[in-house]
Amino acid sequence: MENIYTYIMEFRGGTYTTQVKSNNLETSIKDWTDRIHEEQKQIGQLGLKTIKEIKEQLLRKDSDEKPVFLNGLMNVWYFTVSTKKGFGTVHIIKTEKE
Repeated sequence: MENIYTYIMEFRGGTYTTQVKSNNLETSIKDWTDRIHEEQKQIGQLGLKTIKEIKEQLLRKDSDEKPVFLNGLMNVWYFTVSTKKGFGTVHIIKTEKE
């Protein structure tokens, strides 16, 4: 069953929000990186090289950058990204599709 995953990223002074429909958290990460690639022109501080860095970090099997479930909250995760252009934080919120 598809759910909606909302990604809220803070990077270089901007906040960027994107939603994807995915079957699970892992799939949503790939879908999100694809979506920010598509929306790159709307994201002021995020160039194609930086998006590629983020995608490579998150999709590597041995990556340390994996979403961490936030204790005491339901369906909320957090992770960080570190690129040549700067450091970013990302929150993920899962909601059921209506």
